[in-house]
Amino acid sequence: MSAVLEQAIADQLPSVSATQLVAGIQKVGRAVAAHGAVLITKHDQPAYVLMSVERYRELQRAAEPDLGALGGEFDAMLARMQGQGDALAGAFAMAPEAVGAAAVKAARPRKAVRKAA
Repeated sequence: MSAVLEQAIADQLPSVSATQLVAGIQKVGRAVAAHGAVLITKHDQPAYVLMSVERYRELQRAAEPDLGALGGEFDAMLARMQGQGDALAGAFAMAPEAVGAAAVKAARPRKAVRKAA
């Protein structure tokens, strides 16, 4: 590269020495190690997060669904719904006036229980 071109590039771009770059990376790396992640801003707005590999793996594991747990939740919900069959059949067998009275009773606000001070 010609000396003129090198000078033109140097005049247009900010410069950072290799020593400053290494020191800066090391400082950021220490902050990541201490805090698990570092927020990198661009124009004073959050732009990126630099994090440790372990933190990244934790986030990946947290994002993956635990199919065993989801299956258990589904089975429990299904059992609860199937257990409501008798109550639902009873509701359909009720006279309209009884259904209305039950709805009004259920809609009433419950009185707050006062605790002794």
